Amino acid sequence: MSDSEKKKLILIVEDTEDLAGFIKLAIEEIGMDAHHASDAAHAMAFLEDNRPDLIILDIGLPGVSGWQLLETINERRQLEKIFVVVTTAFQDPANRLIGKLQDVDGYLNKPFRFKELKDIVTGLLLPESE
Repeated sequence: MSDSEKKKLILIVEDTEDLAGFIKLAIEEIGMDAHHASDAAHAMAFLEDNRPDLIILDIGLPGVSGWQLLETINERRQLEKIFVVVTTAFQDPANRLIGKLQDVDGYLNKPFRFKELKDIVTGLLLPESE
């Protein structure tokens, strides 16, 4: 299977199990593989051995915040392109500014709909011709 035929891999970093399950189901319904990490430590362990095409990252994680985790991920992104979509319940302009400064590729305000998630993921990962 060539790189272009290989299923896209999405890392979901979300501490709310129900929401993570919804996101995973949505990703799988659009034909991509998904892996769930419930916190920053599990996400970093997964990233040691795997290279996702996209990370869906909750900002409100317990312990290490999503923004702190994103700083670590950004060090890795300099070497290889990994798209990052941030999810948050915080809809204030300050969070959007932080996202722009962190080179975030997309932003989803909670609660979001399947179509919003699908549109942002397919827009980043699938060429127009598909």
